[in-house]
Amino acid sequence: MMLTAVTVIGVVAPPTAQAVPGTTPVRYTGGPYVAMGDSRASGGFFTPTPDYFLGCKRSAFNYPTIVAALTLPRRFVDTSCAGAQAPDLYANGQHTNAGWKPPQVYLVPRDAQLITVSIGGNDMRWGAILGQCTTAPFTDRFCRSNRRLAAEVGWRVARMENRVTPALRAIRRKAPHAQIIVVGIGGFMGTHGCWPMVPISDPDVRWMNRVFDRAGDALRRATAKVDGTFVDANRLSAGHDPCNLITPWYESALSNRIAYPYHINQAGAIAVAAMVNGVIRR
Repeated sequence: MMLTAVTVIGVVAPPTAQAVPGTTPVRYTGGPYVAMGDSRASGGFFTPTPDYFLGCKRSAFNYPTIVAALTLPRRFVDTSCAGAQAPDLYANGQHTNAGWKPPQVYLVPRDAQLITVSIGGNDMRWGAILGQCTTAPFTDRFCRSNRRLAAEVGWRVARMENRVTPALRAIRRKAPHAQIIVVGIGGFMGTHGCWPMVPISDPDVRWMNRVFDRAGDALRRATAKVDGTFVDANRLSAGHDPCNLITPWYESALSNRIAYPYHINQAGAIAVAAMVNGVIRR
């Protein structure tokens, strides 16, 4: 695989000093790196690996694998699994079509120096919001002015934050000195639609982008509580949504072979890895 250069410019939330007494994330010196989370971490795009077929859709060149290639950890553990929700990381474990997977935190060593986490999308179930906004060409669902839908967004974002926060705290307890880097959701809604790839009116696409900004802000707050670093993938991905036919980082609603619909493709995995690598404290 050839890693192409990706320049990422944007705002990342720095770690805060108020989070967890007695924990001081160490500078990264090549210690154990653990990747955790859902399909944004596992990849969701096809590569012929055993982990792809054993229930978790874990691609050979997902963003954690690229981060590992950039950081050269002494030990790399990828626990990511498509479909994961926040409780699957630390409490419930996860049922997949290839059997039950134990809570991902079980595989986190106490001496981990770096942990990346992509979680929250399945807790929020953003697809339930997006599905109410899709439309035929030259028509509009007016999601942006729907008060009922606005209230639904509010409780879905709050639910996500309330579920992600204890998951991150459980990870912090397991690895008290690791740098925890949380990658936000979104990135696949830009400034306009493009039927049938993104079958949503332009104003509603912009509204959906702001929904993901709100979701990112909730994840930022949860991250701050564990002295972590938040990578705002939604804002940092501006201009690389599926309507960009030259350099998209995300697949469209039509995707069923390259990657899951509205998930990162290989270029997106490289871009997210660059975002993560850029905030690791060395």
